[in-house]
Amino acid sequence: MDVSKDASVAPAAPSLVREFTTEQLPLILLVLALGFASAYWQHGFLPGGEVAFPLAGVRVPIWHLIWMGFWTGYTMAVVGEAAGIFALPYQMSILQFAGPHVTPTTQLLTFLNPFGALFGFRRNRQWNLDLALWVCIGGIVGGLTGPFVRITLLSDVKPFTFAVGLALFVAGAHLTYAAFKGYAKRNSNDGLEAKFRRESERRRAQGLPPSGLPPGIGIRTAEKHGLSLTIEFWGETWQVNQVFMFLTGALVGVISAALGVGGGFLLVPIFAAVYGLPMYVLVAATIPYVILLSAVGLFTYGVILPAVAGAALAPEWAWGFFAAAGGILGAWCAAKTQRYVPEHLLKLMLGGITGIAGTLYVIDFFYELPFRL
Repeated sequence: MDVSKDASVAPAAPSLVREFTTEQLPLILLVLALGFASAYWQHGFLPGGEVAFPLAGVRVPIWHLIWMGFWTGYTMAVVGEAAGIFALPYQMSILQFAGPHVTPTTQLLTFLNPFGALFGFRRNRQWNLDLALWVCIGGIVGGLTGPFVRITLLSDVKPFTFAVGLALFVAGAHLTYAAFKGYAKRNSNDGLEAKFRRESERRRAQGLPPSGLPPGIGIRTAEKHGLSLTIEFWGETWQVNQVFMFLTGALVGVISAALGVGGGFLLVPIFAAVYGLPMYVLVAATIPYVILLSAVGLFTYGVILPAVAGAALAPEWAWGFFAAAGGILGAWCAAKTQRYVPEHLLKLMLGGITGIAGTLYVIDFFYELPFRL
């Protein structure tokens, strides 16, 4: 049956207001409360505004952290990634939080921020545990290893920012290339870009919200055979290798846990390049991955590192919680709006910003720029 023809009579989706008030608002309020409680637990007072966050050494209003979490959470969740890869350079360059504690603090943000997207995408049926399983297991391995790289090879600020710059540049270059490639295919008769355009035009002509993805379609496991997994979405299929998923998850996990980010910024380009997976499908693997990887990374920074290496690297807990509260809201909004935006536009915007930021970090490693990164 043609799903698109039946989309207009699909069962009505749960009210967005009810979904927000029952799922998102309690979580956001809980994380905000944890921000206030952790400030008094860790420091005995509430930083923010005129009072510096002690570990960060920065004075910044609490609302600014919430806003940072919101916009980074939205822009990255809409392409299946966590807020960390944008929040990290913003914290280091704009807010001047560039010390070692920025890594576990950003890891806290990347752990909590994707929950908004997770619930939202699951409601949209963009969810598949088979696709997420082995890449998440690999993420556990990487999350246990990456923090040790951070306190050894990347202990100094300059090598750390250089590594961040390289990661940003790679992600930006791939997103920009994929944007132009996707735009070229948009007017063809095949592929998801063409289907997205036709569905959006059909709904607009009927006076409906111009979503490019029909209601009711979901990510389905078509076949599991040995180490091979076949995923189906909207009539398109992709075959992935579970060993490759595990090894990629582990390698990306080492790099990402060392930087204090979620890993989606590398997983998305890799899986898109190797398997041609679209962002509408990638979120089923990358959102659970960044949550699990960040949780393991936080555990390693807080428990394993002190026990094994005698090196404690605590996050600025209140900072991370306040940013995560905004990030959860932003990620949920992304899950609700992704189906209205063509992939190539999202990739072009994110690729341009990410690539420029990464280039500046790499240049600054070799030649000091006239402004501070």
